[in-house]
Amino acid sequence: MKKRVAILGFGLEGRALLSYLKKDKRLEISILDQKKDKNYLKNLSRYDLIFRSPGVPYNLPELKPVRRKLSSLTKLFFDKASGTIVGITGSAGKTTAATLLYKILKNSGRPVYLAGNIGKNPLAILPKLQKNSIVVFELSSFQLQDLKRSPKIAIILDIYEEHLDKHKSFKEYLEAKRNITRFQKKSDAVIYAEDNKFSNRLAKLSPGKKIPFSLPAGEKVQYKNIMAAALAARLFGVRENIIQKTIDSFRGLPHRLEFVREFAGVKFYNNSKATNVGSAMAGIEALDGKKVVLAGGYNKNLNLRPLVRRLAKPDVRRAIFFGAARKELRKIAESLGFSRFSLAPKLSRAVELAARYARWGEAVILSPAAASFDEFKNYEERGRRFKELVRRLK
Repeated sequence: MKKRVAILGFGLEGRALLSYLKKDKRLEISILDQKKDKNYLKNLSRYDLIFRSPGVPYNLPELKPVRRKLSSLTKLFFDKASGTIVGITGSAGKTTAATLLYKILKNSGRPVYLAGNIGKNPLAILPKLQKNSIVVFELSSFQLQDLKRSPKIAIILDIYEEHLDKHKSFKEYLEAKRNITRFQKKSDAVIYAEDNKFSNRLAKLSPGKKIPFSLPAGEKVQYKNIMAAALAARLFGVRENIIQKTIDSFRGLPHRLEFVREFAGVKFYNNSKATNVGSAMAGIEALDGKKVVLAGGYNKNLNLRPLVRRLAKPDVRRAIFFGAARKELRKIAESLGFSRFSLAPKLSRAVELAARYARWGEAVILSPAAASFDEFKNYEERGRRFKELVRRLK
């Protein structure tokens, strides 16, 4: 009799799971997706094993009776992978730190692979892994939430409020993040941002070696990603000259403080990946001098008040609030007595206004502190549109 397996959600991970699982002829696989059937969560008890995709919330009432049957692509990978897994989590900087660490290890000749939330299918590399292999795995809160094993080396970057449109509270979000260290052993290690209280708290759960780092005076917050990657590389014995050479040649990733162009003496930066308040504020801090800031989009139930307080500082010439969150941002600004802002229904109008207000020698930065779903498919599409609008300025 075949084992009945359900895949909940048929996005990137769901398709990757099907590709992997269909090779096993002992399995009878069903695809359950709300886009195809609004009642896709009914009758889950009939399945022997249920793979939950990250987009399906772990704490849905329909999943509680079948929780012992739940699994995920990430759990499957952790159970089957050979070699050493370096898991990276946080609310910002994961992809940058993971990519830089991968490049350092690659340049040192180590057999290394990049996988996880970064968009690389981990199951595709399983057959290639040996005992000496290293997997740099970017882990979101959704992937960590039901994980019962922790990576041998955990990296915890800064943690802020995030994904509160999917997690029922910040407490639940933190609880999910805990799994990156919760199951570590004494022989394991955790590299963590000591100057972030939530990162600190998660690191203390580990019985392994604790390797803290904090931002040196005068450095921009993005330097933390470099510090974390370098510390992890040293655990593998990579020579300092290789680490430094890789850092020097690393140009960063799109949509993360990405310089677009200089127009009329004003520099334009695309920080569309900043979909939470902490990462948006970090982007603003990274630019010296006066600036115009574009903030807004689809708010994921985050507290935007700290962002508006930051925008009220004198180095921000003007804030442009755009998209679905613009009225909420205006309300907060008015309650704080902050008036240096304009409203724009869409990103295109926001860029026009920013170009009008910015002066020679200043900067314009898209640092939204919100998701893009009100106008765009994802932050990448928003970032590409921003760059297109900026390049059209005349």
